[in-house]
Amino acid sequence: MTESSPEGSDRAVVLAALADSGRELSTAVILFHANLSRRVGLGATEEKVLELVHRHGQVTVTELAAEAGMRKNSLSDTLDRLESKGFIQRQPHPDDGRKVSIVGTVAGRERIGVHFGDLMSRLNAINNDYTATELAIIAEYQLRTAHAQLAAAQHLDADTTSSAV
Repeated sequence: MTESSPEGSDRAVVLAALADSGRELSTAVILFHANLSRRVGLGATEEKVLELVHRHGQVTVTELAAEAGMRKNSLSDTLDRLESKGFIQRQPHPDDGRKVSIVGTVAGRERIGVHFGDLMSRLNAINNDYTATELAIIAEYQLRTAHAQLAAAQHLDADTTSSAV
């Protein structure tokens, strides 16, 4: 199949629309999380680190630093702020007493969760427009694009050949 075929032409239009909608979604997500962070008294980095803690349930500083793409000392400062605000706590690692686990607090989760009601209602209304099969395809696409974005972010972080202008 070529780009000049009717399907190829349609595909190009759909791919352009997909790129545009992806940029629009990215902006909307950033704005939502910026407003959420401000509402609960977190900085953008704190909110993203907290999201990673909640995603894992329990994580070490080393694991979290690797996934967040942060240096341990910067991450420790962020964790100190999250702990002082009541969003996380440090506790002994269950398998290795020399390590410390980072876990989210119930109170912290509730302080953030209360602000997701409106968004979840809106997303559920949209989800009702799709079949389970269509939603599975959308979920797979989102996950694959998230992995691609994370890989690109890690590449940018590791790339020392270019510099800021």
